[in-house]
Amino acid sequence: MIPIQVDLDVAEAINYSLLHNNRPLLDKLTLTRLTQKPVEAITIQVELCVGAENYPYRYTIPLMEELQLPLSSDVIIPLTASLSRSLHERVQSAVYVKVTCGGQTVFEDTRRVTLIPVDEWLDDTKNNPWLPSFVLPRDPAILAIIHASRRYLVGILDDPGAGFDGYQQDEQHAVDRQVQAIWTALVNEYRLQYINPPPAYSEQTQRLRTPSEIVASNTGTCIDLALLLASCLEYVGIFPVVVLLTGHAFVGYWRSEEAHDDFVGVAKVPATVPTVGDAATRNAGLCYVDPYGWRLTKMSYAEIMAYVTSGDLVMLEATYLTGAYSFKDAQTEGRANLRSQKEFDSLLDIQHARSLNVTPLPIINE
Repeated sequence: MIPIQVDLDVAEAINYSLLHNNRPLLDKLTLTRLTQKPVEAITIQVELCVGAENYPYRYTIPLMEELQLPLSSDVIIPLTASLSRSLHERVQSAVYVKVTCGGQTVFEDTRRVTLIPVDEWLDDTKNNPWLPSFVLPRDPAILAIIHASRRYLVGILDDPGAGFDGYQQDEQHAVDRQVQAIWTALVNEYRLQYINPPPAYSEQTQRLRTPSEIVASNTGTCIDLALLLASCLEYVGIFPVVVLLTGHAFVGYWRSEEAHDDFVGVAKVPATVPTVGDAATRNAGLCYVDPYGWRLTKMSYAEIMAYVTSGDLVMLEATYLTGAYSFKDAQTEGRANLRSQKEFDSLLDIQHARSLNVTPLPIINE
């Protein structure tokens, strides 16, 4: 008699960005004990095939006393293969799973999976908390943009010694001028053009361009340009946010560390936040607390608007980089983007995401 039953469920596609953020490789891997006595010496082997290499996970259970043991969240594989970080198109691969008990194989299976390119993002509310991994401040193009921006900062401040110092100056307008300098450099020196997303061969995903790809082609989508600006802001020590609407994305930034600290620390509950058991919130089926601390959803729309109205949070329409629009025009349109709570999906605070280990992807540009 086989002492354990193995239930396995593997997703059809594997997304590198989710694995990078410690999301499980397997949808389900559950062991169920079929005997009355505990089962000894169980070994689990999981391998993801990447090109000519296999990346294994191995685990041994000396004694299984539980009736049922879910293991999918424990399966961790290394992400060091250069192929998986440089894929330009989807690749058919496989996941191999083997379970033995006392040296006897009780389960063995190989499932076909599709490896999704590292720059392909799952464009839905369930997976958008991991979008901050596509904010890439260490991309080589960002340094070049900041270098070009310094000339504009010198002109804006009329100070030959001016430089990007984030929040070191205790004045909100100093932060605005740094962002304005970056904006002006991108508009005047890079002449970016709007373009549709590259093909992703899936309605639920979108290919995202890195800053280097945007600069090389002088093109980008709304979300490409929002991530580009967010990367520039993070590089100079200004805390960006990325805002997602239904079918659109744009960017914003905190004007002071104090405002950001109040936002993250929830030092006081804003008056605009519904109380527990609020009828409208209950009827809408909204979670009172989002499981991802760096994401604000529809539940927090009024709170976001309060920060925008107070001037602590400034919004920018990133697609205005593709036209002769001023920094002020971008601010006006960015704020107008929040006109409809119905269209609002979420706001992602990049600095807070970093503090919770949502790090940039190690994308290899060729």
